[in-house]
Amino acid sequence: MKKRHQHFIPKTYLKRFAHKSNGDSHFVSAYNKETSDTIEDMSIRDVCVEKDLYTFKQLSGDDKYKLEKFFSDVIETRYPKIYKTIVVDKKEFIEPEERAYILYTTLSLYFRTPKRLNEFTDFAVRLIEQIRLEKEPETINFLGTTISLKDKKLKELKNEIKENQRLDYVKTQLDLFNKFFEFNSLNGLMVQELKGEQEFITSDNPVEIRNIFDPRFNLFSDGNMVSIPLDPKHLLTVMPKNEGTILNKVIYKRDDFFLHVNTNFSTYQNAERWVIGTIKGLASFRNDLRVYNQPADENHPLLQIFEEKVRLMAELNHHIQNGISNRNPGLIEFLKALKNHKLFEEHLDIRDAYDSMKKLGLKI
Repeated sequence: MKKRHQHFIPKTYLKRFAHKSNGDSHFVSAYNKETSDTIEDMSIRDVCVEKDLYTFKQLSGDDKYKLEKFFSDVIETRYPKIYKTIVVDKKEFIEPEERAYILYTTLSLYFRTPKRLNEFTDFAVRLIEQIRLEKEPETINFLGTTISLKDKKLKELKNEIKENQRLDYVKTQLDLFNKFFEFNSLNGLMVQELKGEQEFITSDNPVEIRNIFDPRFNLFSDGNMVSIPLDPKHLLTVMPKNEGTILNKVIYKRDDFFLHVNTNFSTYQNAERWVIGTIKGLASFRNDLRVYNQPADENHPLLQIFEEKVRLMAELNHHIQNGISNRNPGLIEFLKALKNHKLFEEHLDIRDAYDSMKKLGLKI
C-alpha cells in the first residue's frame, strides 16, 4: 500500500513549508480551493498524493512501481543536496552537475502533477454526459476505448476515463519533461530571498511558467521565465538565456514587497486543489487576497504604496543630480527624513538606497 500511495509533489519538497515537525512527521497549513476549508496541521503524507498515479498495473511485482522508484532515486533523493547548495550555502558558482540537478529536480515538478489529466478527464466526462443525455447510448468509443455507459454514475465514469488515459498521460509528460529540461539547460538561475514578515506559499502545482512579452502559453518559448517557491523565504527562477548568462553562476537577490504578492497570487491561481504554506504564511496570503482583489482605483492600498515609493525614489534621484556630497544639504536632509518615513522599515529597496548613500560617506 505504501508504494501505491504516491506523492506527485514529493515530501522532501513539501516539508520545507512545514510549520511543525515531529521526527519524520511534518505538518503544513493547507487551503482547499474546492471547499474553502483550511486545515492548519495537515501531514505532508496526506497532501499532493494519489493512489497508483505512476503504477504500471500491467506489470508484476516491483516492476509495477519502477517509475515511482525512478522519481525517488533520481530526483527526490538529490533534492536536499541542491536545496542546501542554493538556499543554505547560497553557493554562487556551481559545478555543471549541480546545475543539471537543480534544473532536473525542480522542473520535474511541473510535469508530475495530475492537474492536466484531471482537467482533460473532467472535460471528457462533461462531453460524454451530454451525448448520453441526447442519445442515450449504452456504450461509446472514446479515443479507441469502448466505454460502457449503462447504469454508471459520473464518478465511476470519471474514474474509468482517467485510468484509461493515465499511462499515456504519464508517458507524454515524461517525454515533455526531458525535452523541457534540455530546452532550459542553458538558461540562467536566480534565487530571490524575502526579507521581513512576508512568506511564499506553494501548491499542488507549484511551478509557474510565464512570459511577460507574450500572454499566449508556449511551453518552449525563448522568453519564458520558470519560477518555483523553495520555502517560505526563497524563490528559484530559471531566467531566459541571453548573451550575458554565466552558466556556472547563481544570481542571488533580495526583495520584501512586490515579489511575494505577485508570486503568491499566481501560485493560488495555478493550484488545482491545495494551496500550502505555514499557518502564518497562508493566513497572510488569504488576507492579501482580500485586500488586493479590491477594485484598482486611486485608493487601492497596493497602488498607494507603489506611487509613494516612486515619488521617494524620484525625489532621491533629483537630489543626487546636485552631487553625492555632504555639501549637498538637500540630499542630506532628504535622507535623514527618509529613515523616519513609514515605508523605510517595511521596504528593502528603500533601505538599500539609504545604505548605499551612507556607504559613500554621507553623514546621515
